[in-house]
Amino acid sequence: MLRGILVGLDGSAFSDSAVTLGLRWAGGCGAVLAGQTVIDRPNLTAPAAVPGGSGLHRMFPDDRKIAEAKLRADEFVARFTTRCEEAGVTARVIREVGDPPGAILAQAQRYDIILIGLETHFRATLGGVSCDTLDRVLHSPPRPVIAVPADLGDGTTTVIGYDGSLEAARTLSAYVSTGLAARHENVVVTIGEHYDEAASIAERAVAYLALHGVTVKAKPVETRLDPAAVLLQHASEYHAALVVMGAFGHSGLRESFFGSTTRDVLRGSKVPVMLYH
Repeated sequence: MLRGILVGLDGSAFSDSAVTLGLRWAGGCGAVLAGQTVIDRPNLTAPAAVPGGSGLHRMFPDDRKIAEAKLRADEFVARFTTRCEEAGVTARVIREVGDPPGAILAQAQRYDIILIGLETHFRATLGGVSCDTLDRVLHSPPRPVIAVPADLGDGTTTVIGYDGSLEAARTLSAYVSTGLAARHENVVVTIGEHYDEAASIAERAVAYLALHGVTVKAKPVETRLDPAAVLLQHASEYHAALVVMGAFGHSGLRESFFGSTTRDVLRGSKVPVMLYH
């Protein structure tokens, strides 16, 4: 059961959407919603070339940039606090200066899940360009990560991509432990070159969910198509509110956790994606 949710605040539409999802989930189970801002000091204070092409570099922190970043962070926090108050959700605010992925990973050990935008914008000096914070958080998360798109739908179904791997089994267990499985309709999607193979894999996930009293539907798929495309298709067909997946590939063709299938799902998903390994 969720008791604490950490959400990254970077001022983007993706971050605002993550807060919206956090408010929905926290309001449903009485969890604390912690909003974290991180001022990217390493990036803001990187050496900069001196004008004139001299080849020299400025080696001291740019205090003006830090001050401006702090003002922006204060705006993010104020908006977050107001939204929590209006929703009747207990809020916690975390302000930090440092490397965003490292700061998020350290704070995540205090909470049950991490909500973060499918695009992240913690690197202030890059303007509107997204940064690599999500990628780096996903490589070694201490808790499940939910990557959130800029817009949320109103679906109630979770599509679970399950390939029978250890990563998939661990992710499924983490999903159940959040209590979200009991609140959603659940569809387990398995993919194999033969239907019987896919059905056999799906049965393991169905049995585990049933053991925990979770209602679930199995959807074995016989295909050689790209797993990411199949998962995204089913997410659309079921009007999913959430996609849950570990490493995912055709049976016998396991990919590394943050391999092509994971990236393709994140790139194409219009709904939040829960990832863990």
